[in-house]
Amino acid sequence: MKLAVIGLGYVGLPLSSLLARNYEVIAFDTDATKINKIREGKVPIKEPGIEDVLSAALESGRLTITLESSQLKDSDVKILTVGTPYDEKTDFVDYSQLESALDIIKPYTKRGDVIILKSTVPPGTTMGFVKNVVESSGLKVPNDVGLVFAPERMVEGQAIRDFSTLPKIVGASDNRSRAIAEQILGTLGGKIITVSNPETAETIKMVDNYARYVFLGLTNELALTCEKLNLDVLEIIRSAKDDYPRNSGLLLPGPGVGGSCLNKDPFILRGVTRKSGMELEMLKSAQLINSQMPRHVFNLVKSFRKAGTVTILGVAFKGDTDDTRYTPAYQIRDMLTRGKYLVRMSDPLVFGKDISKDIYKTCEGSNIIVILTDHSEYSNIDLPRLKTIVGPTPLIIDTRGIIDRDAATNNGFEYHGLGRL
Repeated sequence: MKLAVIGLGYVGLPLSSLLARNYEVIAFDTDATKINKIREGKVPIKEPGIEDVLSAALESGRLTITLESSQLKDSDVKILTVGTPYDEKTDFVDYSQLESALDIIKPYTKRGDVIILKSTVPPGTTMGFVKNVVESSGLKVPNDVGLVFAPERMVEGQAIRDFSTLPKIVGASDNRSRAIAEQILGTLGGKIITVSNPETAETIKMVDNYARYVFLGLTNELALTCEKLNLDVLEIIRSAKDDYPRNSGLLLPGPGVGGSCLNKDPFILRGVTRKSGMELEMLKSAQLINSQMPRHVFNLVKSFRKAGTVTILGVAFKGDTDDTRYTPAYQIRDMLTRGKYLVRMSDPLVFGKDISKDIYKTCEGSNIIVILTDHSEYSNIDLPRLKTIVGPTPLIIDTRGIIDRDAATNNGFEYHGLGRL
């Protein structure tokens, strides 16, 4: 079989590179700048390990990077990894990228082909919207073309590992398509979990991130509680999880919920249930807590320093990525600016006009340092050096628990963590 991957973003690029270990893969995208970079072996996303995997795939000759849709004609399996933006206010899922991808592959889809959808969609989309577009060409599902929904479950910053180890969910329109998807995805690693239909697989994707969002609401509320009780939330969570599987779902608190998936999937599910006359009450409670975290971080700064120069360390929504989608950093920056603080921003991976990569240069003269992202680089900050360049009575607000409290205080910093004042 020859495979085609449509969409080369945070999912499509590592997926196509890994699949090229065992298959001939045509990787397609409409972004010419991105395609040219990838052809040169330059990775347009920040993802640990992707450079080596991409390089090996290109050198093997099994990975073709293309802008030419005509090259899709020889593929037997089309894998769609395009975006499906969501508007929380209207409960509207934007299918425009998905529809465009289906229109692109339609002329090159033949009898016997299988289409695997990995984009996040509401339950019923594969056998509804996608099926209707495919059948508009005259082909029938599943007699002519098989459809599969196999949700992506990887986490940015550990995509290569996740693709290789996490279980793969497969929900198919027919047994032949299921077997083909199982064969292809099985080469990546991790066990295959076959479910009864695409709708079930679509719902599992919703549940994955609904659960994480609710767990974050729980731990963020616990962090707020610990501040009131003068307890250390990190000590509590780590001790509670230590060799005790019943608490394995506990996550660490943070300054807000960033990233596309957690700000989309639970609310897509909410939109579906609302149409059935049901509200997701746990989601409502978690959202109440999670949405207040950026404001809480601002209030922490204000409670310890009424004015000053603030350096924000970390703009990406999570560590070791360059993804700023839904990042709380911009909300917190804007609050601080409106509060008359002078604000600077630094991130080793994010490019931006007002974002410096140099931690120490950005921190010069600052008397308030707010850590918002758990980049690995921040765990190795040279605190003695930092102390020589910051302003008087320097304060660290560590929302990720990445700096050692004793090391900070021993080097002359006032230190406060989220949930561990």
